[in-house]
Amino acid sequence: MNRLPLFFAQLVVVLALLSAYGWAVKHRTKGDLNLGWANAVVDQLSGFPDLFKKSVKEAQTLPQTFVPTPGDFVPVQRLENDVLALTAYSNEDGGRTIDLRNLRTGETKHQWVVPGEIPMKPHWRVHHPLMLPDSSVIAFITNRSPLFRLDANSNLLWRQDSLSFHHAINVDADGMVWACVQQWERGGRHIGYRGRYGMDGKTVNFLDNSIAQIDPETGHILYTKSCAAILRENGLEHLILRSGDPQDPMHLNDVEPALFSGPHFEAGDLFLSFRNLQAVLQFRPATGEVIRVIDGPLAAQHDVDILNDATLAIFNNATQENVGKYTGSAHKYPVSKDQVELKHWYSRVERYDLASNAFAPLGKTSCRSKKS
Repeated sequence: MNRLPLFFAQLVVVLALLSAYGWAVKHRTKGDLNLGWANAVVDQLSGFPDLFKKSVKEAQTLPQTFVPTPGDFVPVQRLENDVLALTAYSNEDGGRTIDLRNLRTGETKHQWVVPGEIPMKPHWRVHHPLMLPDSSVIAFITNRSPLFRLDANSNLLWRQDSLSFHHAINVDADGMVWACVQQWERGGRHIGYRGRYGMDGKTVNFLDNSIAQIDPETGHILYTKSCAAILRENGLEHLILRSGDPQDPMHLNDVEPALFSGPHFEAGDLFLSFRNLQAVLQFRPATGEVIRVIDGPLAAQHDVDILNDATLAIFNNATQENVGKYTGSAHKYPVSKDQVELKHWYSRVERYDLASNAFAPLGKTSCRSKKS
């Protein structure tokens, strides 16, 4: 009850200020009031609705995904050798185009236009195009179905709608395609939360990932395996608790097949990168075994490559996934004058020696974080 008089007093003050502002706008419009320096403030505030309406109109006319390159854009070009890359983008017709482009010269060596049979919404994007020897290309819609293959003339050869695809797809020694996927629920529903565990009397549901092998000639699924099942069957369930994200504790972002056998792996082994586990697993589909857990100085790593029979290259984001408040800025906790100082971390490619389990940076140049 004691707050009621205060509320009415505050209401009276607000109404008085609004009345004064309305009176000022009225007489500024008539031109018979000069408020000195406050003229600009009153004029600016009174014109805000018109400015807001104009901004909304301009935002509604912006292209949803296609943004033309400005005419005065000048690229920075320092490449000395040709670098060919596959890139997918939104075209001016509202569709999607995949280019094989020389990054040194800017020349488009080949182009595919995704046909209308592939479902597309304004902000969906074609992800991770993979070119095959016959100039056909395999790609998918990010985190969705289908996976599809286009021939060299952009004709649709097949589409695979029984899984949801994400992140990387790679070809093994037999020409089969391995992909990061999410399995669909029985009945054809895409439900990603397929894992669960018990903790402290409660059930925790989490996003499970899977791996899949696809026949590139037909698009048929040859093999699927839940990553949660891989951990369970190899006594590695505890890795789930390592993640700072209980809803997405694994976050598979690469499946790299070994194309040949060596002293530390066999042809057909898969190196699986789990961003939120901060680890790379060497998995052997032929036996269902996890051969090795690589979990050194990695944080949110992404993209594993096999350099030779004893060395991997791993893109290490070296960053925290769940960034909170730091005590170096405005914070309620005081900062000590006596501090233990650690190194400065930055994203870089790590070289991992399979014989010694040692990490070393590949070159000395830092890289931008991927975090995907």
